[in-house]
Amino acid sequence: MYIKLTYLTIALLSTFPCRADSFDTDRKHLPLMLAGYYDSGVDVSQYWKSEKLDGIRAIWDGENLRTRSGLKLSPPDWFTEPLPDYPLEGELWAGRGHFNVVQSTVLDKTPVETAWRKIHFMLFDLPDSPASYRDRYAGIMHLVHSLQVEHIRFIESTPISSEQDLSAYFDQINAVGGEGVMLRKYEEKYQSGRGEQLLKMKQYNDAEATVVGYKMGKGKLEGMVGALLVQLDSGIQFYVGSGLTEQLRVVPPKLGTTITFRHNGYTHKGIPKFARFLRERVEPTTY
Repeated sequence: MYIKLTYLTIALLSTFPCRADSFDTDRKHLPLMLAGYYDSGVDVSQYWKSEKLDGIRAIWDGENLRTRSGLKLSPPDWFTEPLPDYPLEGELWAGRGHFNVVQSTVLDKTPVETAWRKIHFMLFDLPDSPASYRDRYAGIMHLVHSLQVEHIRFIESTPISSEQDLSAYFDQINAVGGEGVMLRKYEEKYQSGRGEQLLKMKQYNDAEATVVGYKMGKGKLEGMVGALLVQLDSGIQFYVGSGLTEQLRVVPPKLGTTITFRHNGYTHKGIPKFARFLRERVEPTTY
């Protein structure tokens, strides 16, 4: 039997109109907050920092667990039984570097008990609450402590004292193989859409690959190159379309050209994640 809430949690959340029906559980695309990118010069004193987890973002709508796109998931009953009847937002996570475990587990229509035992629901927000992030975070902490179940946790969020503090934290997360850092304005209410209330910092990696083919564009890109088919030294092939200018789509790099691209790490199959074109490698002129 699960104890849903402590008296302290009830007192705190009683000011939040967190009801599943007000969150419109039937909609396919949930009104979620989206992250922008952090740039130097942002007043970091207005934000709290937390680790960006490499899992699948999920929303408990009070009745069902869904992906950010609104897809209903099929977890075992024990996984969602302790959850309250108001919306929660978090990350389905299996630890750093194990995104493939999460993906293969939570998107399966028939839940596999042993696989779901490896998944944690790492809470980070209350999307239907009118309170500031500071108070929403307090509500999440009290909820998790009151539930006292192993698979439901919260992502720790802490104040930022300076840009140096943020930079050191970012380096620390990268050093242990983390995905990056999230910044949330602690005095802001939850707002759907993209804005300055939520920012992300991610470590970018540059790499090189050889152009071995092309994929033609569709729609407004019809008649132009939609993406370059490139190959790594390992033999792995993938497409790079993001970052290509209109000029490059009309006159693309020749077959055999080496390009530099930026990415955010690799999948478990060795394919670069979020690859985008940077430039052609300029070969030195010989005389």
